[in-house]
Amino acid sequence: MNMTKNIAILVIAVLALISCQKAIEVDLPEVDQDYVVEGRIELGTPPIVILSETQGYFDEASVESVFGTFVHGATINMSTSNGDTFPLTEICSSSIPDSLLDDVSALTGIPAGSLGAFDYCVYTSFDPDALGEENVYYHLDIDIDGQQLKSSTKIPWAVPLDSTWFEVEGDLDSLGFVWAYLTDPDTVGNYYRWYAQRINVYDYSYPDYEPDVYGQMKDPFPIAPFGSIVDDKFFNGLTFDFAYSRGEIGNLEGPDDEGPEEGYFKSGDTVVIKFCSTTRENFLYIRALENQAATAGSPFASPGNLPFNIEGGIGIWAGYAPAYDTLICE
Repeated sequence: MNMTKNIAILVIAVLALISCQKAIEVDLPEVDQDYVVEGRIELGTPPIVILSETQGYFDEASVESVFGTFVHGATINMSTSNGDTFPLTEICSSSIPDSLLDDVSALTGIPAGSLGAFDYCVYTSFDPDALGEENVYYHLDIDIDGQQLKSSTKIPWAVPLDSTWFEVEGDLDSLGFVWAYLTDPDTVGNYYRWYAQRINVYDYSYPDYEPDVYGQMKDPFPIAPFGSIVDDKFFNGLTFDFAYSRGEIGNLEGPDDEGPEEGYFKSGDTVVIKFCSTTRENFLYIRALENQAATAGSPFASPGNLPFNIEGGIGIWAGYAPAYDTLICE
């Protein structure tokens, strides 16, 4: 009898709790859309600009919705401190020439061989006089249905590395880091970004990784690891050595981006080092971007917008002066 009574009390309590539930509807505020510019011009290469719109935090996220944010039909002109003006033409994945695939790939994070699978659109110029030059300012003027966006950047002087070498780390058998010597010019305000690309192919297979990577180039384009960008505040005018770990493509991890090989170069790798001089605005943007990526999901991280150099929109228009070095890890 007591058990029956207890069950009845429990059922009444549950029914009471259920009856107290109330559907709560929250009206989310409308968020103004901004235009986003992701652009760069490097020494010896044409300008590349990706133009899109922001998405709301709670908007549907899918491949279609992401590629639906591209802005088409904008009028973009790039002018230089040399007095030249170049209109930028919109082209999409199916018609991107081979000469631009590597640059578009590095900017988008999509391997050149996969660009054809997406309707990816960029603005660029095919004029040979539009190729980036050292110590030249590049001004961007964008018109989107009467809305004006502007930005300026500069390609600084390239600063080559004095030397590079590979060192096995500790007691590891064949895994290590790439090291370099740098002589920083005796002028305050130099900014550098490090990229590296393994251009040798996999001569072995990973049994637990699909598809088989045997015979494929290890890195599809130069990759910047975390902490890739620095300024010379603490080493102005000095000569010193430093090392970098191997970066990875966050959304397209390779078979050696997990496990004991993660972050290491390997004996036998042929590495092309792309050491870039860049601008303060780009340094602030990339540093904040890396900090946000490193603290993603942390409840103690400080939220905030990335610093940008786009007037009338957000994003970055960046100038790079790369100096290249090729190293065989041995």
